[in-house]
Amino acid sequence: MPLDPELVKTVTTKDYDYFDGHFANIPKRLFFNNLFHMTGNDWKDMRRKMTPVFTTGKMKVMLDTLLEKADSLSKLIDKVAQTSKPVEIKGIIARFTTDVIGSCGFGIECNSIEDETSEFFVKGQEIFRKTSTEISFFKKLLLILGLVQRAMPMDFSGIENFFRKVIKATVTYREENKVIRKDFIHLMIQLKNKGAITEFTNENDDIYKKTVKVDGISFEDLVGEVLLFFSAGYETSSTTMSFALLELTQHQDIQDKLREEIREVLQRHNGKMSYDALQEMIYCESVIKETLRMYPPLAILPRTCTKNYKIPNSDVVIEKGTSLKIPVWGIHNDPDYFPNPTEFNPDRFSPENKHKINPYTYIPFGDGPRQCLGLRFAMMESKVGLAVLLRNYRYTLHSSTPYPPKYVTNNFIPTVDGGIMVNVTNVN
Repeated sequence: MPLDPELVKTVTTKDYDYFDGHFANIPKRLFFNNLFHMTGNDWKDMRRKMTPVFTTGKMKVMLDTLLEKADSLSKLIDKVAQTSKPVEIKGIIARFTTDVIGSCGFGIECNSIEDETSEFFVKGQEIFRKTSTEISFFKKLLLILGLVQRAMPMDFSGIENFFRKVIKATVTYREENKVIRKDFIHLMIQLKNKGAITEFTNENDDIYKKTVKVDGISFEDLVGEVLLFFSAGYETSSTTMSFALLELTQHQDIQDKLREEIREVLQRHNGKMSYDALQEMIYCESVIKETLRMYPPLAILPRTCTKNYKIPNSDVVIEKGTSLKIPVWGIHNDPDYFPNPTEFNPDRFSPENKHKINPYTYIPFGDGPRQCLGLRFAMMESKVGLAVLLRNYRYTLHSSTPYPPKYVTNNFIPTVDGGIMVNVTNVN
């Protein structure tokens, strides 16, 4: 378990080619056929193909789709505020992230915000709730993502078949009808059919300005990467935003400061939430980063040694096949790196202070070549979500939710027992 930042640097960056696997002995099945689980040349090849998918230009393109879902979220939270009743905020945000990922990743309209019984949302929820045999569906996701490796008496076929059917129907329809939509799955279809990704111009969305040539991918690769996009974006983003709101209920001064920034930035941009406007929300980014420090979606970062490695300046040899677990939560909450670690303090990440952070002590998305490719999308999604939620509304914690919160003990991603119940009031 690497605790020293220099050793973390060694494992993730300096000598990452010795530790380029997340897990050993991954089963060959649909949910493992993605960038997160690949190693060696397979990983390098897929990483090269996937990198153009997450450029600044692609983020700007997918923002349009994201903002459509933000409008629906705004209408929903306004209805909640009018009822004057407490609401479990994680559930609402999860419906938002479901619609975002469903639209950007799968190219379908889930309508989870309007209807929490929508099929896509229900199927997504199945991963995270207990079955009748009291086996947590969340453990299914852990096995899907490879965060646990022990075989469990579970049947993946229903979940796999559902998502495969949805993706195949979307791909087939678009190919047959020559449909072009500015989303993640369109970029993946381009990779599959052309081995190239093209970007839209700002002036005319029907004209392309840039083409990135890469080798093509198979349909199985396409399905695997879209499922990874869903798994990474569905739960982790909603967790981050809900924990941010939890802390903001306890720090009304920070909530007010963030709301003021959101309003000032949007006023400068004629009330519109553009990509440039989001880049100007510096304090919002600091709030999100501090939330990720205190509540990292993955408490540990797994690595597998793929060839014998001698630790520099020591006689210690890490043997091939050894599993390492970088303790993200432990490092993030170490007072040697972050003074008063239990204090929610976004100013740690302000432009004036962020240089004080010791490299490789802040790793919510990993680091080095295997750092999460979707981190910019996750930040963009979280900024949009918080801007919509906070622009016109104040949040206080309902008495049914204790603070500090109590956690569900059998979940890998931090989950509050009983949910995060908040009161929502319109500040206008």
